[in-house]
Amino acid sequence: MQPSSVDTDDLPWETWDDPEFAARTRVRWKLIFTAEQTPTGVMSMGLAEIAPQGALPLHQHDPAETYHVLSGEGSIEVEGVSHRLHAGQSVFIPPLAWHETINTGPTPLRFLFTFPTDTFSEVAYRFAEH
Repeated sequence: MQPSSVDTDDLPWETWDDPEFAARTRVRWKLIFTAEQTPTGVMSMGLAEIAPQGALPLHQHDPAETYHVLSGEGSIEVEGVSHRLHAGQSVFIPPLAWHETINTGPTPLRFLFTFPTDTFSEVAYRFAEH
Protein backbone atom coordinates (compact mmCIF):
# COMPACT_ATOMS: atom_id res chain seq x y z
CA MET A 1 0.00 0.00 0.00
CA GLN A 2 1.29 3.45 -0.93
CA PRO A 3 0.14 6.90 0.20
CA SER A 4 -2.16 8.66 -2.26
CA SER A 5 -3.14 12.25 -2.86
CA VAL A 6 -6.08 13.27 -5.04
CA ASP A 7 -7.35 16.66 -6.21
CA THR A 8 -11.13 16.27 -6.50
CA ASP A 9 -11.19 19.05 -9.14
CA ASP A 10 -9.43 16.58 -11.46
CA LEU A 11 -12.09 13.87 -11.03
CA PRO A 12 -15.20 13.51 -13.21
CA TRP A 13 -18.70 13.71 -11.77
CA GLU A 14 -20.66 10.46 -12.03
CA THR A 15 -24.36 9.71 -11.71
CA TRP A 16 -26.83 6.84 -12.06
CA ASP A 17 -26.91 4.81 -15.29
CA ASP A 18 -30.69 5.33 -15.54
CA PRO A 19 -31.16 8.89 -16.92
CA GLU A 20 -34.70 9.21 -15.51
CA PHE A 21 -33.53 8.17 -12.02
CA ALA A 22 -30.56 10.57 -12.28
CA ALA A 23 -32.83 13.48 -13.25
CA ARG A 24 -35.33 12.71 -10.49
CA THR A 25 -32.81 12.29 -7.66
CA ARG A 26 -30.44 15.13 -8.68
CA VAL A 27 -27.50 13.25 -7.12
CA ARG A 28 -23.95 13.06 -8.46
CA TRP A 29 -20.61 11.95 -7.02
CA LYS A 30 -16.86 11.71 -7.52
CA LEU A 31 -14.95 8.61 -6.44
CA ILE A 32 -11.82 9.74 -4.60
CA PHE A 33 -10.39 6.49 -3.23
CA THR A 34 -11.41 3.19 -4.83
CA ALA A 35 -9.26 0.26 -5.92
CA GLU A 36 -9.77 0.95 -9.63
CA GLN A 37 -8.01 4.33 -9.48
CA THR A 38 -6.41 4.93 -6.07
CA PRO A 39 -6.02 1.61 -4.24
CA THR A 40 -6.03 1.65 -0.46
CA GLY A 41 -6.80 -2.01 0.17
CA VAL A 42 -9.15 -1.14 3.02
CA MET A 43 -11.53 1.72 2.22
CA SER A 44 -13.31 3.70 -0.45
CA MET A 45 -14.26 7.35 -0.30
CA GLY A 46 -16.14 9.82 -2.43
CA LEU A 47 -17.63 13.28 -2.66
CA ALA A 48 -21.41 13.41 -3.13
CA GLU A 49 -23.57 16.33 -4.17
CA ILE A 50 -27.35 16.54 -3.98
CA ALA A 51 -28.84 19.51 -5.83
CA PRO A 52 -31.56 21.65 -4.22
CA GLN A 53 -34.85 19.72 -4.07
CA GLY A 54 -32.95 16.49 -4.73
CA ALA A 55 -32.73 13.34 -2.64
CA LEU A 56 -30.84 10.08 -2.37
CA PRO A 57 -33.92 7.84 -1.97
CA LEU A 58 -34.47 5.28 0.76
CA HIS A 59 -31.90 2.50 0.34
CA GLN A 60 -29.58 0.13 2.14
CA HIS A 61 -26.27 -1.64 1.50
CA ASP A 62 -24.25 -4.28 3.33
CA PRO A 63 -21.31 -2.17 4.55
CA ALA A 64 -21.49 0.62 7.09
CA GLU A 65 -21.06 4.16 5.77
CA THR A 66 -20.04 7.55 7.12
CA TYR A 67 -20.93 11.04 5.91
CA HIS A 68 -19.13 14.28 6.67
CA VAL A 69 -21.02 17.35 5.43
CA LEU A 70 -18.91 20.01 3.72
CA SER A 71 -21.62 22.49 2.71
CA GLY A 72 -25.35 22.94 2.31
CA GLU A 73 -28.29 21.84 4.43
CA GLY A 74 -30.31 18.69 4.51
CA SER A 75 -31.59 15.80 6.51
CA ILE A 76 -30.90 12.10 6.70
CA GLU A 77 -33.31 9.54 8.05
CA VAL A 78 -31.62 6.37 9.31
CA GLU A 79 -33.92 3.52 10.36
CA GLY A 80 -36.74 6.01 10.96
CA VAL A 81 -34.68 8.51 12.98
CA SER A 82 -34.15 11.91 11.35
CA HIS A 83 -30.91 13.90 11.69
CA ARG A 84 -30.29 17.44 10.46
CA LEU A 85 -27.31 17.87 8.14
CA HIS A 86 -25.14 20.99 7.94
CA ALA A 87 -21.48 21.84 7.36
CA GLY A 88 -19.32 20.10 9.94
CA GLN A 89 -21.91 17.41 10.76
CA SER A 90 -20.83 13.75 10.59
CA VAL A 91 -23.10 10.70 10.49
CA PHE A 92 -22.45 6.97 10.97
CA ILE A 93 -24.83 4.65 9.11
CA PRO A 94 -24.74 1.04 10.39
CA PRO A 95 -24.55 -1.93 8.00
CA LEU A 96 -27.89 -2.77 6.33
CA ALA A 97 -29.59 0.35 7.79
CA TRP A 98 -32.32 1.86 5.62
CA HIS A 99 -31.54 5.53 5.02
CA GLU A 100 -32.56 8.47 2.85
CA THR A 101 -30.75 11.79 2.38
CA ILE A 102 -32.59 14.96 1.32
CA ASN A 103 -31.31 18.42 0.39
CA THR A 104 -33.56 20.86 2.29
CA GLY A 105 -31.64 24.03 1.43
CA PRO A 106 -31.26 26.43 -1.51
CA THR A 107 -27.69 25.34 -2.38
CA PRO A 108 -26.11 21.96 -3.18
CA LEU A 109 -25.63 19.60 -0.22
CA ARG A 110 -22.03 18.30 -0.46
CA PHE A 111 -20.60 15.57 1.75
CA LEU A 112 -17.78 13.07 1.88
CA PHE A 113 -18.82 9.42 2.17
CA THR A 114 -16.70 6.45 3.16
CA PHE A 115 -17.13 2.68 3.11
CA PRO A 116 -14.90 -0.03 4.64
CA THR A 117 -14.45 -1.61 1.21
CA ASP A 118 -11.44 -1.69 -1.10
CA THR A 119 -13.59 -0.57 -4.00
CA PHE A 120 -16.84 1.36 -4.38
CA SER A 121 -18.12 -1.34 -6.76
CA GLU A 122 -18.39 -3.69 -3.74
CA VAL A 123 -21.25 -1.52 -2.41
CA ALA A 124 -24.55 -2.82 -3.82
CA TYR A 125 -27.30 -0.23 -3.36
CA ARG A 126 -30.79 -1.69 -2.75
CA PHE A 127 -33.51 0.94 -3.13
CA ALA A 128 -36.93 0.63 -1.51
CA GLU A 129 -38.39 1.91 -4.80
CA HIS A 130 -36.70 2.65 -8.10
